[in-house]
Amino acid sequence: MTMASSSTFTSRDGRRIELPAGVELELEHDPAPRPRSRRGPSAYDLAKIAFFLVGFPKNGFGSIDVTSRCNLRCRHCYYFARPEDELPNELSEDQWVARLEEIKRSLPAWEFPFFNCSWVGGDPLIRKSVIERCKPYFRYNTIVTNGTIPLPDWPDINWYVSIDGDAEMHEHIRDKDRNYRKNGRPGIYARIKENVAANKHLGITIAYCITRENVRCIEEVVRDWHEVGARHITFDFFTPIDGLGDEMWLDYHERDAVIDKLIALRRIYGDFFVIPERVFNLMRSDKCRDVTDNCLLFERSFALDASGRQKGKCVMGEAADCDRCGCVVPYYLRSLTDRPSILQDLGRDIARASRDLFSVVNY
Repeated sequence: MTMASSSTFTSRDGRRIELPAGVELELEHDPAPRPRSRRGPSAYDLAKIAFFLVGFPKNGFGSIDVTSRCNLRCRHCYYFARPEDELPNELSEDQWVARLEEIKRSLPAWEFPFFNCSWVGGDPLIRKSVIERCKPYFRYNTIVTNGTIPLPDWPDINWYVSIDGDAEMHEHIRDKDRNYRKNGRPGIYARIKENVAANKHLGITIAYCITRENVRCIEEVVRDWHEVGARHITFDFFTPIDGLGDEMWLDYHERDAVIDKLIALRRIYGDFFVIPERVFNLMRSDKCRDVTDNCLLFERSFALDASGRQKGKCVMGEAADCDRCGCVVPYYLRSLTDRPSILQDLGRDIARASRDLFSVVNY
């Protein structure tokens, strides 16, 4: 990477990229360009068009805690913020099918299959058979896993693997009781790298929850997992949960500075970042409360615990502090459904296409 000024750099292929004012990157970044795997509109663009035309479906998005079990214990996990003897009992496979059929009967026929489900927990891969049986109820399925369990070869799944820092920080956050490394097992980070590298064909996305502890690791993690071969990376901010305390939460001023850095890295790494720049901007201190006070995830989705009961608010449950929400999903959904912004994007895309066509004709 060649630095041209404090707010501009030139990449190895000669591109000059403007960075947000005042951003100081600590590491060298010059990612090798990746071949584009597809042409035409992105999934994000198609979703914007669909929601613009037909609106946002009621119960179109769901999250299911398919299990209360997990082989790790993470310091920031909302699921284990309560005592383990208070965790819900798990439904059987047949009971999960019956529960989804119940939801299906409550909706208009055109809203089935449901749009998307995030399979979470606990670690959802502990109950792969439930997911395999129930995923046909959804057009799209996302599995969020800690990456230590072998991934089944399901190319129709959107895979998200949670990473919380460099190797040392990840072990510190994810193995707080130090149970995983007993019996001579390799570290969690090394195991996940093996798993991701062996399954590049699944198009794995790295999911990073930013806390006060791991905020310093962002650049290293972006560079590291781009080199490993993950398809994408996405970011959330830690949301305060009753029972976990506030010490991991970044205040809004700190969060705004991190967002500037994320936008700078997104401009450098391009489509490796699955989150569009507009979504990052919606998470800023002057915009975030409007999103969280009108949360589409709360209004238009369902979240079920391991016993099939509806959870309060969202996947994080009643204990989540919505006023300080750092989950990217509400901001992402707002960006997909804000009609003035979508029309603005459409005008920009048409202008860009016209310029490209004009340049070809003149050539």
